[in-house]
Amino acid sequence: MRQARVIRYLVAAALLLLLAACANFPSMRSSMPPPPAETAPGSAAAPAPAPAPDLAQQEQNLEARVQQLESRVADLEGRKGAPAPAKERAVPAPSTPGSPKPAVLSAAAEKHYTEGMRLYHAKKYGEARQQLHQYLKNQPLGLKAPEARYYLADSFYQEGKYQEAGVEFNKLRLQFPKSILAPAGLLRQALCYKNQQQMSAYRNTLQKLVKAYPNSPEAKEAQKVLKESPKDATR
Repeated sequence: MRQARVIRYLVAAALLLLLAACANFPSMRSSMPPPPAETAPGSAAAPAPAPAPDLAQQEQNLEARVQQLESRVADLEGRKGAPAPAKERAVPAPSTPGSPKPAVLSAAAEKHYTEGMRLYHAKKYGEARQQLHQYLKNQPLGLKAPEARYYLADSFYQEGKYQEAGVEFNKLRLQFPKSILAPAGLLRQALCYKNQQQMSAYRNTLQKLVKAYPNSPEAKEAQKVLKESPKDATR
C-alpha cells in the first residue's frame, strides 16, 4: 500500500511539472520570430533593403556621365574642324602686308590685255587671241573682260572662222549681258550664222537682239533687216 501511495505522489509531481512547462511554452514561442514560410498572404511585409533604388540611381549617374562624355567629344570634334587661323592659311588675305601677289597678277593680266589689243589692231589675230585668252584666264571677271572676249571673238570673225567666232560671241552675251558690247556681239553672232548660210538661226538671233536690247543701235538695224522680205534678208 505504501508503495502505491509513493507511486501516486510521483505521478502527481510529474503531472504538476508537465503543466508548469506547458504554461511557460507559449511565452517561449512568442519570443521567437515567425518563419518566413508561414507569413500570411496580404499582411504588411517589412521593407526590403531597397537594392532597386540604388540600381536606378546608379543607372541615372551612368547616363549623366555618358551625356557629359558625349558633350566633351562633340566639343573636341568642333574644335578639330574649326578653320585654321588666318596666319596659317595657304593663301594670305589680300590685306596682308608684304604680299605683292594680287598686284603682280593684276599687272601681268593688264599686260596681256594691252599686248592682245596691240596685236589685234596690227591684224595679227592668232597672236592677239593668245594674249587675250591669257588675260581672260587670269581675270575672267576683270574690268576689261567683256572687251577681251569681244575682240577675241572678232579675231576669229576677221579670219573668216565664223563658227569659232559665233561661239565666242555667244559667251560674251551669256557672261556679260549688261555690257555695252553685248548688243554688238549678238549682231556679230547673227552675221556668223548668215555667213554659214544658217538663215533660220540668223533671223532668230536678230529677233533675240531686238527683244533683249530694244533701244540699242544694233537692235534698230536688226529691225530693218527683219522687216525686209525673206529673200532680201538673205543678202
